[in-house]
Amino acid sequence: MKLMLTLMTALGGLLPLAAIIWGGLALRKDYRKLVSDLDAIDLVIEAPEGTFASSEAQSAAMYAIREPKFNGGRLTYTYEWSQRLVWAQAMNDLRGPAWLAAGGLVLATVAGAWSIWV
Repeated sequence: MKLMLTLMTALGGLLPLAAIIWGGLALRKDYRKLVSDLDAIDLVIEAPEGTFASSEAQSAAMYAIREPKFNGGRLTYTYEWSQRLVWAQAMNDLRGPAWLAAGGLVLATVAGAWSIWV
């Protein structure tokens, strides 16, 4: 019985900890890809005059990098730029609380397992 309670306590602490780590890694991966794509699109936008035969060719080059979520003329990549700003802010603001939650989960798991055996 003690072994089962210990395993359940450990899983109760490890699963939320794994979710925090998994979510952070997934967000960081998507954010890096988004930043990379938007930087490449900036290079296409800022290309010297005459680099592309027409504005359609320039648009095709941008679409080849990343298909926009919204298309409205000059507002084509507004969604992606907004997403980049929000994710950058979220990653900076949530890093500390995520580490604090992870630390709390580890301590609660160890304390719970210890109390079962003592």
